Amino acid sequence: MASALPPGAAPVPLIHRRSFRDFATQGVYVAITALVFAYVYVSLDLREFGFAFLNEPAAFNVANQWIVDVDGVTNSRITMYMVGVWSSIRAVMVAIALSTILGVVVGVARLSNNWLIARLAMLFVEIFRNTPLLVQVVLVYSVFLVGLPQIQNVIRIGDIAFVSQRGVALPWPVPDSGLWGAPEWFAGLWVLALLISAAVAMRIRAQLQERERETGQSQNANRRALTIFAIGAVVSYLVLGAPVSIDAPVVIGTHYSEGIVVNPEFAALVTGLTLYTGAFIAEIVRAGIQALPRGQTEAANAVGLSGYQRLTLVILPQALRQIIPSVTNQYLNINKNSSLAYAVLYDDLFRVANIVQNKAGHALEMFFVIIVTYMVISFVLSAVMNFFNSRVTVHEV
Repeated sequence: MASALPPGAAPVPLIHRRSFRDFATQGVYVAITALVFAYVYVSLDLREFGFAFLNEPAAFNVANQWIVDVDGVTNSRITMYMVGVWSSIRAVMVAIALSTILGVVVGVARLSNNWLIARLAMLFVEIFRNTPLLVQVVLVYSVFLVGLPQIQNVIRIGDIAFVSQRGVALPWPVPDSGLWGAPEWFAGLWVLALLISAAVAMRIRAQLQERERETGQSQNANRRALTIFAIGAVVSYLVLGAPVSIDAPVVIGTHYSEGIVVNPEFAALVTGLTLYTGAFIAEIVRAGIQALPRGQTEAANAVGLSGYQRLTLVILPQALRQIIPSVTNQYLNINKNSSLAYAVLYDDLFRVANIVQNKAGHALEMFFVIIVTYMVISFVLSAVMNFFNSRVTVHEV
């Protein structure tokens, strides 16, 4: 068998072999990791590590916006923690939706030919992007507490909405027996009908937009889609016997009753997250649009598309390929920054976890639970956004 080395050549030293260096590097990494875990185990005495304390009675209450009523006497600490998790998810989802809308509007306004609109959009971005989020959240919270009247002098908006230091009370749909005395679960059927109507409307809208791109003629895609959705919603509502009614809020003493109440703590957190993150998303949208070749806009003008059609049919769909990855990072930041709810006394998962820690101890376990919870929420957000990113990414054949 012939030798792999040329005649007279010296063998390569072991230290210069890539396979040996890779093996040695991995060995050093494993050794350092093992030493860290050993140090943590010895110094923190992980033999006492456990989560049984989470099943004990909570002995405290938090602001509850969950589906069911809970209290600290009959419910466990893990149940109260899940209430905090739900509060965090509510704030994160609302902030994501509002910051996306705000960011797209401001980002497009930054490129407006109108000097005043473009400068106002730039001013918004520079102010909210360059000031700390904590300052914004606390400032908004102070405005809600100081700037709004007390509930005795509540601001009435047509006797259907109220604004005061107690928050904003709004009408809210609730299940009803309807016209025929149907059970309340008929409201769920109507929600299902709404989802089906929305899916059908979006499908027809996509087909009409495709026809617009092929012919260059307006098909009124949005108007037709909204009409189809409205017809489906009204017809299903009547067929099911009006299973949902509007619960209007009322003021009783120093509290709101009925309807839905947007608490100052929730409003301050969501508003701060929306303004701060919306400024970053606006710059991402602006950069994504400017990254497109100018020929795309010229081609849209050549086929006679209006400004709105150019934006919705040509510019934004292509810009999404550059926008979505960066926007995903901002969504993950919203999830992590929601922990600033502690500053405005909003009972999110971080604040509830700290209450559990103060009452039961087990700081290490609670911080482990907090880390895992934030990671799970972030992984879900990443998975959803990666799905959307795969749908808009161009795959070369």
